[in-house]
Amino acid sequence: MPGVMHRVTHGVMHRVTHGARPVAATLVCACALLLAVCGFESDFGEPENPVSQTPWPDFERLHYDWLDQTDEKLGTVVMESIREGDRFRLSLMFSRETEDGPVADLVTVWVDNETMIPSRYERTADAPDESLQAEADYRVNRDGTISADVSVVRIDKNEDDEEKRVETIEETVDAGVFAFDNDSSAWLWRTLAFMQDLELTYRSVNVVHQRSQLVQVAVRGQDTLRGPAGDVVVWQVVATPGVEVSRAWYEIDPPHRLIRWDQQPRRFVLTRIETEP
Repeated sequence: MPGVMHRVTHGVMHRVTHGARPVAATLVCACALLLAVCGFESDFGEPENPVSQTPWPDFERLHYDWLDQTDEKLGTVVMESIREGDRFRLSLMFSRETEDGPVADLVTVWVDNETMIPSRYERTADAPDESLQAEADYRVNRDGTISADVSVVRIDKNEDDEEKRVETIEETVDAGVFAFDNDSSAWLWRTLAFMQDLELTYRSVNVVHQRSQLVQVAVRGQDTLRGPAGDVVVWQVVATPGVEVSRAWYEIDPPHRLIRWDQQPRRFVLTRIETEP
């Protein structure tokens, strides 16, 4: 049987069943929304609430081309939001064909329809050489801090040794106040009170990597980009988790749809909008 180890770092309780080596580049690239090197958090302000609105309709499906730095199409991304009572079910669907076979990655986060506080996370990803399943149950503690009970299972399809083939991790991540799920970022930034030079800090929880970190987000002026129906005036949002930078452009008018998202060396460009199931 694989060994089990417990450890505690930065408010996180770890239970690790040793097995497969860490998830390889195929799936990391498929859904690495705000993966960042931790650091320079001391330069950020105190966390605060970024949410001023939840402007999207009860149903919305946005289609994006997934491009590299040369504008070559790598795959597609679909961002879907569906209201379920007092929650939104937010889904990211990544699809890509590679020389070795298809890559599919589905991430779903359930959040409060007013506060964006997460309650549940699920991710299922599959590539020719590996697969990943992750889930988390979030809770709001009595002091208002957010915690997540996380389970992650990675399978290395190239490993013949059954004991090394599977890695299972079970952890509790204690994230503090004003903490939101990393994979809801595309929606969270839509909730900002858009204005020139708005700047604030919140905390992001990355379930797959079992950690939380501060993210600084700022509104850096307006641009004009090409959207599915023509030119669109947009706000540029710059997010800085750790030492990396992510840039996103949102319509200046509600519902503030995401028109383009740059995460070097990849970017996502809006191609189609659906507002009916």
